[in-house]
Amino acid sequence: MLKLELLLNKFRKKTLPFNPSMLVIDTNCLCNNSCYFCWRTNKIEALKELNKNHGKNPYISMEIYKKIIDDAIQYPSITWLSLCGPMGEPMMHNKLDDMLEYAYKKNHFEKISINTNGLAIDRHDIKKLLSSTHDFSISVDSIDPETYEKIHGKNSNLNKVIENIKRCVEYKKYKGAISTITVRFTENELNMGQYPEFKKFFLNLGVDEINYTKVHSFIGVMEKSVNIKTAKKCCQPFRAINFTFKGDMTTCCINWQMSPIFGNIKNSSIKELWMNRKMTDWLKTRLNTNPCNNCGGLGSKISKRGLMYSENKLSFL
Repeated sequence: MLKLELLLNKFRKKTLPFNPSMLVIDTNCLCNNSCYFCWRTNKIEALKELNKNHGKNPYISMEIYKKIIDDAIQYPSITWLSLCGPMGEPMMHNKLDDMLEYAYKKNHFEKISINTNGLAIDRHDIKKLLSSTHDFSISVDSIDPETYEKIHGKNSNLNKVIENIKRCVEYKKYKGAISTITVRFTENELNMGQYPEFKKFFLNLGVDEINYTKVHSFIGVMEKSVNIKTAKKCCQPFRAINFTFKGDMTTCCINWQMSPIFGNIKNSSIKELWMNRKMTDWLKTRLNTNPCNNCGGLGSKISKRGLMYSENKLSFL
């Protein structure tokens, strides 16, 4: 009986309610672009407050980052790691390539992905970047300089981004890499009709894939995208574990408000945070409270079981 109980305890330690499959970690709260649809451009007072509170320490520490990774790899269901939260551009963290390499060497994650605007790629070790990620995605959105600047802001530099993408393509071509080099086109009101030319340009340049998507809403920013029906279908709160650059667990990968907070990894485990009363109480009422009541959600297609969870029939409460 004792051996059976030990085996059961070992199994329980490796299981989380809802079997979350994704781990999202925000690496910092800085950005070198000012995209017109981003909260950073539209919520100036909130950005000022963020800089006031965290301007002297805007990066996740390696200690916190490693603790999150080391804890997460206990759980077989967590197979996807993304270093792309809503607060900042991941390439602004000067240890990003080391962070990706650390996670990759754990030999646990089936997919390690990153999405960047591409402007600061040249600040990092391209070998580490492309040999420690499975999906290396760069958001470009337009090859027309005028349109690009309207989307990404005056601090953007399309020519430099294209040169950085060329470096990645050349490195993979001649030295090899596991990463799929993807260029993203997010369709919005400023770049309508530009996708065919965009696609042709980057396929000729030699990238592996072109990702086409439509602009989504940051919470409370693009009011026309707020939709309680799609928010209800969003599986992020149930399928993704999200950490801010401070090590706080929060709700989802577009929650720039960083509220509610369910606790910090410094003094808790992922399991303790994922199952604590703050989170379970929030899940019961999420559609009536921030951030879900001010969001369009990701509109993810989810299983019947996931939909049951979203209707607050939470089996582990």
